[in-house]
Amino acid sequence: MVEVKFPHFRALEKRRIASSNTIWATLAGSKVAANALSLTEGSERTLGEIFPAVEHIQRFNLRTTEARAILNAAESDLCTMGMAYAIALHEDFVKSCLSLLVPVGLISASKVKSATTRDVHEVFERVAATSLDTDSLALFHLTRLIRNCHIHAGGEVSGALVNAYGSLTPSQVTLWEDLTKDPLNIPAVGDPAEVGVGGLIATLAVGKRLGREINEGLQSAIPRDAWADIAVGDYFANHKKSPRDPTVVRSARGYTRGLYGALALTDGELSLAVQRRLQEK
Repeated sequence: MVEVKFPHFRALEKRRIASSNTIWATLAGSKVAANALSLTEGSERTLGEIFPAVEHIQRFNLRTTEARAILNAAESDLCTMGMAYAIALHEDFVKSCLSLLVPVGLISASKVKSATTRDVHEVFERVAATSLDTDSLALFHLTRLIRNCHIHAGGEVSGALVNAYGSLTPSQVTLWEDLTKDPLNIPAVGDPAEVGVGGLIATLAVGKRLGREINEGLQSAIPRDAWADIAVGDYFANHKKSPRDPTVVRSARGYTRGLYGALALTDGELSLAVQRRLQEK
């Protein structure tokens, strides 16, 4: 799959990488901190006394034994928070992609605004006349329901989540187990809705897969003249050359070749987009 690296997609990639790094840095940091505190085992002094220069230490001013126990147990909560963040970031991206379909008349701005995590992919499939991978979509909804248990049900497994586990096909179970590196076990209603490192990895991976499929769907859903307008607008947002410059099409071609190469926009299409831009001014 060759991606079109339009501005929203580039922004997603930057945010996805940054958020992933932050999530793993936080998880690793808790383990590093717990390991470092093993050197103070047996001390009766508080963290504030031992590490007075550490910012925010007074908000976590426990004795080292207590602090180390909390840090060692923090992985579960950090994975849960990381999952919620990753899902929110992905939803924002999908709605940004839906917004690209507003100017070409495939969806209204009000319907983009009303789309939620529950149906945003299905809305995209319908208006873009495309199909997303059913296995990836099923696993996205599984992670969404796990997240919902923590937001709406005190962290306990809901009936909806149990049903989602039970409705997974063999290929979806295999994909989940490949991503998490753990066997899939169907929980009971009222059990803790566990995320774990495996669940977090699966959430990040599924979001990445769906993001690339949405990119592919946009390539065919958006008319070529609209893509040319997007590409030329992207070019002028990053270059100060005048649209009247006789070399502007050649420059735009060079800029868009790498970012919009999957579309193979022609000089004629870029030239017409430059002319439309001039007419708007």
